[in-house]
Amino acid sequence: MAESGAPIPLPLSRAGRIAERQRRHPVWRLIHLLGSLKLALLLLATIGTTCAIATFTESRFDAAVARAWIYKAPWFIAWLGLLCVNLFTVTLTRWPWQKKHTGFIITHYGIILLLIGAVVGSKLGFEGNVTLRTDGQPQRKVITDRSCLQVESTADNYLYLLPLDTRFLHPSTNNPVTLPVPATSLRIGIDAVSEHLVPEPRIASPRGAGIGTAVLLEFTSGMMSQSLHVGLGTGDAEPRSHEFFGRAKITLFGDASSPPHHDTTVRKPWLDLTPGKESGTLFYRIGRGSSVTSSGILKSGEELPLGWADWHLRLMEVAAGKMIVTSPTPGRVGGVPGFHAFLMNPDGARGDSAWIPSGEVVPLTLGTDMIRLGYGLELKPIPFSIALTDFQIPRDEGTETPSDFRASVLFKNLKTGREQAGLIRMNHPASYPGGLLANATGLNYKFSQAEWNPQDLQETTLQVLYDPGWLLKWTGSLAICLGIATMFYIRPRS
Repeated sequence: MAESGAPIPLPLSRAGRIAERQRRHPVWRLIHLLGSLKLALLLLATIGTTCAIATFTESRFDAAVARAWIYKAPWFIAWLGLLCVNLFTVTLTRWPWQKKHTGFIITHYGIILLLIGAVVGSKLGFEGNVTLRTDGQPQRKVITDRSCLQVESTADNYLYLLPLDTRFLHPSTNNPVTLPVPATSLRIGIDAVSEHLVPEPRIASPRGAGIGTAVLLEFTSGMMSQSLHVGLGTGDAEPRSHEFFGRAKITLFGDASSPPHHDTTVRKPWLDLTPGKESGTLFYRIGRGSSVTSSGILKSGEELPLGWADWHLRLMEVAAGKMIVTSPTPGRVGGVPGFHAFLMNPDGARGDSAWIPSGEVVPLTLGTDMIRLGYGLELKPIPFSIALTDFQIPRDEGTETPSDFRASVLFKNLKTGREQAGLIRMNHPASYPGGLLANATGLNYKFSQAEWNPQDLQETTLQVLYDPGWLLKWTGSLAICLGIATMFYIRPRS
């Protein structure tokens, strides 16, 4: 019993008990710090500003740049993780929960699920495409939009894949970007990049038998401000003809005694070339269909108007006993992306350098060491095969306008051998493995029509989407809606 006249302590209110445990226990102090409103406002303001910058970046450059610099950057993922921690700890600061906290808790946990689903889909999912033909083989890989470097090391004959996008590299000769060669002490040095590597022909010394005459031509157009180099050769493995933008054909012949006959039904312009009797000269014939419009002798360095808009031809070089080789060279338009690379050892010694264009495999050497480098879009393996069995394009009545796309495909499980047919129509994708469980969990591959070739109806390109974070994102979205409805429309009784 309390002494007479001593004050009787009043029981603490709920807010007082929360403040008291925060003062006494370091764990609760940390929880209240991580769940503070000030931290939440800082996180949301930073994310909002970042998303605004990403939107500007996407409109100024493209979506890939915004994804690489912001959305998929490690610091942005870490910032989202800190936001999830803040959302979780702020619910703990209300412990013990009361009935009125139901909507608040559901909403916060829904946001956490939504963010986790977005990260899971970004890291484990992918979007790509696959091109199929009715007379082709089933495909087991999908081309994604992620660029990667393929390194084949002679140390263990293993093929390594490293993520690499040259658009975000800024190397120089004095400050190259270096990458390790797996399983070796070597490094790959990159001292230049280009988004427009074009195959540039040149005349080189022969490397074997079957060598004839090599010709190097330059086509220029002042109206289009364009210059094009074309190399032709009469050797066994050299190009003898060139399609000039699909509108004219250029052909090099080894013997002028039997001039070619052109199809009279094809009105496409043509240019026939034959090595002249004098060194460094060509005999030319220009025509359309079966008619010859002009002919004559062209000497090295001379220009010739072709009559194809304002295009002119200049004979750069004619060399007997030589061959035509092509090597990638940086240009201003067209071409493919790539980089200039060399091998280097820990002592700083460098090997011969070469351009590595997208879609090609190029060897790099340093002394007795050699690796093969390939650069291009990632080929993502899938656990099944897909084949195109039929492709039809119904037309609107009386027109050539497509009214639908109908691609019949056949999926095959690589482990069990079980086959499953699918039909892809306009706005109606096909799914594999399909079924309620796969669709509900997001562990499902969706195929929809992407592109088609009007000149070849045996071929079609399908878009492939795989998003394992789908269920988390949708569950989180539904939880947010339910939590908001609970907070504002389902009020607990007093």
